[in-house]
Amino acid sequence: MNNKVVNKQIPLESLIDIANYLEDYKERWDKIFQQEEQNNQNKPYAEKKYEYERGSTNIKYTIDFHNGKNITESDYNWFVGNLGNPRIIKNIQLEIAIYFYTRSQGSDYNDISNKIWVTVDFRDCGGELKYSETTINIDTTNQENEANNIYSTIMNILENNPDRFDKTIKNRKIRMQCFSISVGIILSYILYLVLKINISKVPTNIAQYLSNKNVLVFGQWFVAILIGNLLSYWYILSVYRPLLPSSKYAGYNSSTYKSVYKDDMDDYLEHSEVHFGKFWDAEKRRNKIEKIYKVTSKIVLAQLVISILLFFILK
Repeated sequence: MNNKVVNKQIPLESLIDIANYLEDYKERWDKIFQQEEQNNQNKPYAEKKYEYERGSTNIKYTIDFHNGKNITESDYNWFVGNLGNPRIIKNIQLEIAIYFYTRSQGSDYNDISNKIWVTVDFRDCGGELKYSETTINIDTTNQENEANNIYSTIMNILENNPDRFDKTIKNRKIRMQCFSISVGIILSYILYLVLKINISKVPTNIAQYLSNKNVLVFGQWFVAILIGNLLSYWYILSVYRPLLPSSKYAGYNSSTYKSVYKDDMDDYLEHSEVHFGKFWDAEKRRNKIEKIYKVTSKIVLAQLVISILLFFILK
């Protein structure tokens, strides 16, 4: 059983949740195997009877770092401790393997081999590829019900995360323009005050425009949009850039004599975003964008109300 998790933001907390689940799962089987040994400890060999014989469990945590180092440990605390600097991590693999023998009907000994082997891989695909790969691999022998239970539990942990293509990405043009225009609005007020303070030094024809209603109302919006995009659009774009879909060639525009590119949404929606490596600060970026939008949208709305009032009040 092999499956890929798509269109999800996967924080490190989800990796820890999966590790906790696998540790609990291992502990459950350890107790079963220990109980089997205790039940048969003092019995003669001919009287020993195991429901689960020769049981073994093993759990591994593997972390690949961007500096080329690869480390595998079985210590849960080591794993969690190494998540403290997610920027330097390239790949993470969680693995558990359980083996034991059971007895077939009519047999005098445990002759059926059972295997439960699970790996969960999280990979920063690196380079110019703007996505991570998250896959669940389960290989079992004679334990199909266990496989289904494990798969469902892990998949639920991962699927219970926000979509990668969320409101921050869907409505990015609104958020980016709200920021740029709000900066432009603030700058337009500063420009207006500078001109009013130095009105005696301003040419007469320009000074007349400062008392014109249409210039004050519509001109301010023109100035705000122009100056805001020129001076501040680069900043909000820099916050967004690691989160955005890759572009793909979409043809040639004969009117502008230029190639046309668009968002590669198929690629974007087919992959996830694990919060280490290139996406180590993705959640912080989204939160920052939404906080900025919460403030700047109010600035734009307030200016819209002011503009409407000025339009009807000024003569």
